[in-house]
Amino acid sequence: MTILKKEHEEQLVGAIYCEKIDSLLQQSDFVMVVVSLTPQTHKLIGKREMELMKPMATLINISRGCCLQMALKRHFYSNLGAVVDQEALVRALQAGVIRAAALDVTYPEPLPRLPSVFSSQKHARDSAVRVPGALREAQQARRWQRLPPPGFHILDMEDQELPYVLIDCIGGKHGVYEDHVEFLKKHFCLITMKEYLENKKFLGKKITAIYMWYHKPVIDEELLQILPNLKVVANSGVGIDHLDLNLLSSFGVKVSNTPFVASMDTADLGMALMLASARRLVEGYQMAVSPDTEYFPADWLGVEVSGTTLGIIGMGTIGYKVAQRAKAFDMKILYHNRNQRNKEEESAVGAIYCKKIDDLLQQSDFVMLAVTLTPQTHKLIGKRELELMKPTATLINISRGLVVDQDALVEALQNKVIKAAALDVTYPEPLPRDHPLLKMKNVIITPHIGSATKETRRLMMKNMTESIEAALTGLPIPNEVLL
Repeated sequence: MTILKKEHEEQLVGAIYCEKIDSLLQQSDFVMVVVSLTPQTHKLIGKREMELMKPMATLINISRGCCLQMALKRHFYSNLGAVVDQEALVRALQAGVIRAAALDVTYPEPLPRLPSVFSSQKHARDSAVRVPGALREAQQARRWQRLPPPGFHILDMEDQELPYVLIDCIGGKHGVYEDHVEFLKKHFCLITMKEYLENKKFLGKKITAIYMWYHKPVIDEELLQILPNLKVVANSGVGIDHLDLNLLSSFGVKVSNTPFVASMDTADLGMALMLASARRLVEGYQMAVSPDTEYFPADWLGVEVSGTTLGIIGMGTIGYKVAQRAKAFDMKILYHNRNQRNKEEESAVGAIYCKKIDDLLQQSDFVMLAVTLTPQTHKLIGKRELELMKPTATLINISRGLVVDQDALVEALQNKVIKAAALDVTYPEPLPRDHPLLKMKNVIITPHIGSATKETRRLMMKNMTESIEAALTGLPIPNEVLL
C-alpha cells in the first residue's frame, strides 16, 4: 500500500525518483535542498556535489535544522544552514562551477558583517560581461561601405539578394543583441538607422521590413514616406501600444508581434512578484546583508499565499498561465476578462469568472493585471478600484504601467488603502529617482523583465524573422496584428 501511495503521489506532480543524488545533480537546472539537518545530511552538498551540477545551475537551500533538543545535544544549533558546505559554495560561485545560489538559511545566522565574497561576487560578474569600449565603438561606428566584423556574413550591395531590413542599432542599451546578429544576417541584410540616415536615397527604396526591438526604431509618418517599399513591421513582445496601427495601415504596412513566446516567462515573473511581496523577500534580503544586522527578529512576518484568493484581470495567454501556476498553490482563482473562457478551460485551473471587475477586486487577496494596454484599459485601476480592494490586498502589475493610475496607487499605499504593490512595469520607465514608489518598503519594482530570459528572447527573434519572411513572400503572417 505504501509503495502504491508513493507512486500515486509521484504521478500527481509528475515527479521522477532519482535513487542516486548524483543523477539528480547532473540533470537539474535548479537544485532545491529541503531536507532536515541530521548527522547524515550535514554538509550533504559539498565540493564534489557542486562539481556534478551544471555550470548554469542554481542551488536553493530552504532546509531546516533538526529539532532543538538534537541540535543542542550534537552542537548543531549554530550550524542550521550546514546541509551545504558553505566554504565549498563560496569557492564554487567564485570559480563559476555553478551560476548562482539562493539561501534562506546560512551558518551562522546572520552571517558575519565583514565584506564577503557574496557581495563582491556581483561586482565581479557585472564587470565580466562588459563589452570593451574599443570593440563597442567599432561596432557602432561601422559604416555601410565598410566590411562587417570578423565572422559575419559579408554582403555585396550590387549582388544583394537578401531582403533589406531596418533596425535601430546593434548592441548598446536598446539595440539588437549581438549574439542574435549572426542568425539574422543569414536571413536579412541588416541596415542600422545610422547607416540608413547616411544613405537615405539608396537605402530608402531597398528597405522592405522593419525589425523593431525595444520599441526601436521609432516609426512615424516621415519615416514611412521615405520607405515606399516597406511591407511589414515585426515587433518584439506582445504590446503594440507604441505603434500607430492606423497610420501603418494607411501606408499598406502590416504588423506582427510575438504574443505567445513571452507568456510562460511573464507568468513566472507574475508568480515571483506575488511570492516576493507576500514573503517580503526584498526587505528580508536587505536585512540579511545589512552591516547593522545583529539578529533576525522573530516577529518579522510575511503573509501566506497558499489557500488565498488570486484575482486575475485579463485572462489571455499570460493570465491563463498564471492561473495554471496559482492552482499548484491551492489558490482560489477569480478572473475578469472581456470574454468568459469555456467551461473546460475554467475547470482545468479551477477559475471562477467575475463579469464585474468590482466583484473580483472586493474578494481578492492578490490582484494581478495581465491585460493589453488599450484606450479601454488605460488607468483601468484608479482610486475607485483601489478603494474596493481589501486593506490586506496586494496589487501586481505585469502588463503596462499606464493600466494603473500611478498617483492613485501612491496615495492608496501611503494611506494603507491596500497593503502592498509589486510592479514589473511603471510609467515612465525607469521612474524618476525621487519618485515616492521607490522609497516605499511595501513596494517591489522590477525593470520590465517579464520576457527577459535568453531562451525567450532568442525564440522571439526567430518568430520575428519568420513573420518578416512570410510577409515578403506573400504568405500568411504568423501572429499578424489586425485592426
